Amino acid sequence: MLNSLSLRLPAALVLLFLVIGIAMVLLTRVSADRYYQEITQRLNAPVAMYVAGEAPLIRDGAVNATALQSLAHKAMVINPSVEVYLLDADGRILAHDLGTETPLRSAVALVPVQRFLADGNALPLFGDDPRSEQGRKIFSAAEVRHAGRLEGYVYIVLGGQKYTALAASAEASEALRLSTLAVIGCLLFGLASALLIFARLSRRLRRLTQRVNAYCAQTIDNGEHVSRVRGDEISQLSRAFDAMQGRIDEQMAQLRDADHQRRELVAHVSHDLRTPLATMRGYIETLTLKQGALDPDEQRRYLGIVHQHTRRLGRLIDDLFELARLDAGLIEPERTTFCVAELASDIVQEFRLDADRQGVSLTIERGPADASVYADIRLTERVITNLLSNAVRHTPSGGRVSVLIDDGGDDVAVQVTDSGSGIAAQDLPRVFDRGFRAAAPVTRQPASSGLGLAIVRRILALHDSEIDVHSAPGKGAAFRFTLPRALPQRHSRGG
Repeated sequence: MLNSLSLRLPAALVLLFLVIGIAMVLLTRVSADRYYQEITQRLNAPVAMYVAGEAPLIRDGAVNATALQSLAHKAMVINPSVEVYLLDADGRILAHDLGTETPLRSAVALVPVQRFLADGNALPLFGDDPRSEQGRKIFSAAEVRHAGRLEGYVYIVLGGQKYTALAASAEASEALRLSTLAVIGCLLFGLASALLIFARLSRRLRRLTQRVNAYCAQTIDNGEHVSRVRGDEISQLSRAFDAMQGRIDEQMAQLRDADHQRRELVAHVSHDLRTPLATMRGYIETLTLKQGALDPDEQRRYLGIVHQHTRRLGRLIDDLFELARLDAGLIEPERTTFCVAELASDIVQEFRLDADRQGVSLTIERGPADASVYADIRLTERVITNLLSNAVRHTPSGGRVSVLIDDGGDDVAVQVTDSGSGIAAQDLPRVFDRGFRAAAPVTRQPASSGLGLAIVRRILALHDSEIDVHSAPGKGAAFRFTLPRALPQRHSRGG
């Protein structure tokens, strides 16, 4: 319930102030009572001595009850709360001023009495209360001697039953009630002030938490708000920091990987550009230097080689340009409804001549005639073209390449399979990286730019689709992707 720091801390503060308030009230009452008892005992310490010195109270063990009653009456006139007892030398009660009431104790412990007589400054001292089986109260005591011999003690309880009853009734007095209300008022004022100060100080923390939560909900959590996690603001900030740290580490790893791929791509592209350029320059220089010395057939052969390398350069530049536009987000798919089986058949026909020339069997397995998808027809054509080109390039003579259109479920699947050299297991995770080349092609076609599969993956990502590859060395490879099926209400705009 109290997941918010702005609620938990005030709750803890309320509990702390409550405990402090109760402790202050109790400590104040105990301290005041203790102070009152010490002052009362100091003021009344000589009372027992005065009573014992007024008249002989014990002589040869005989108690002078009349004198005791008279002296007790005088003492009570001065302090109505006192109770006077006469003890023998062993602490047994010989007489008292309680009238017909009988004390609950027959004797009083003499250790506190002797301490009182030995050191009257260590106050307050508590002795046994004869009218209570367990009670202890402040007292005044004095020795009773006759002819130099200790006969007993005068033992005066300074806070008798009358005082106890009066103190109990005073607990409900106006003064005590006002003092209690004053303490409670001070505590409430301190609590309100502390809560106000805390609210002002924690406002920035709450705002920071809200900003971090909003940022995480938009950029990190993919819609899952960090604040939905149980915990207070500090816990949420900690989790948000961990999420951002993980995201930053992931992005740094992606940046390092992208930089590594960029360096590899630059190295591959530099080589791919340098090789045809050097070849073209060599043949053009030869044609220039030997102009008129070469027969027409040889000139045509040289020009054909130059033209072949020119086309290779054009394809490489086109791939680089298209990949750059895909990476920059400059290409948006123009979705339309078309039959992917018909598109694949047209592309297969375009590759059939090259496949036959290389001795590769090229087939297509079509699904139902209505295998229509909703996608960008031009980009889809580029995907299938790149996959077929890659398959034919890595399939030896006598091998086969097949295109399968699987019309099942909510999507239409396209799979390009070859019986070529396959891809090593360690190369599978990198097969769609820019500039990556697996094994050398087994045909005489020039090596690819290493960008075709990277372009395929980015085009499919624009269609919210992924491509899977299954391969093993010497067993060929199979590339499979899906496109969303066209809904009936979508009208066909191409085929």
